[in-house]
Amino acid sequence: MSRVRFVAALAALTCPMSCGGAKALDARYPPRPPGCPVQVFAEAPPMPTDNIGTVRSRCATDVSHEDCLRELEDQACALGADVVWGVADAPRLVADKNEWSGRAVHTK
Repeated sequence: MSRVRFVAALAALTCPMSCGGAKALDARYPPRPPGCPVQVFAEAPPMPTDNIGTVRSRCATDVSHEDCLRELEDQACALGADVVWGVADAPRLVADKNEWSGRAVHTK
């Protein structure tokens, strides 16, 4: 399986849990396409924001950190966010997978 198809399959499996499943999206911030620009911060963002929800990506250890972080950003895009904060410098190892997580928010 190619890496792109693997990441897409992983997104399909993790997004229902991480993207909120049946949770209603904030109508002020419609979903954005994958690859949309997202600012990532370790700490709270320096600008005013509206909270949208939690995002999480889990990737096999052979998937690059960059690709796994992009999955986290794409989940934020799907929620209509343009910022993710609370993102660690390195992923956590959970059940033999790299896990990144953060708070998806949109700038006011």
